[in-house]
Amino acid sequence: MDRTVGRRGQGGFTLIESLIALVVFSVGVLGLVGMQSMSTRVTTDARLRTEAAAAADELLAHMQTASRATVVADFSTGGARFEDWLATRLRAAGTGLPDAQATVRFSAVGADANTVRIEITWTLPRERERALSGGGVAVVVPRQHVTVSALYD
Repeated sequence: MDRTVGRRGQGGFTLIESLIALVVFSVGVLGLVGMQSMSTRVTTDARLRTEAAAAADELLAHMQTASRATVVADFSTGGARFEDWLATRLRAAGTGLPDAQATVRFSAVGADANTVRIEITWTLPRERERALSGGGVAVVVPRQHVTVSALYD
């Protein structure tokens, strides 16, 4: 008879142990989902930074092959070839960076006319959506890539 009483007292332990195991497992799964989300964000950020660096290098290559007499006028912010590059490389549908802006400044290092500073900024879509949907004041910090280079040796 003692054995029957002992078994009845132990009957609820299996249920409690199962619930604790389920909670521990759920915390582990939530941790994995969080890591996956962070991994996706980091990968996207790295891809966009690489895209910005490639776009700046492409613009720099166009400048180096252009006529020295017209390179400043053509490729300065607002210049015809700069605007063409901006529209086709950074802002074209399905390509480029989200909310891309770019500026080009010549004589970037001291007064050296052979140096150029290319600054590309963009805003990640999730940050822009968060700022638009929030009721309060949201500060959106754009990402930035800057290239400073000598045009001619």
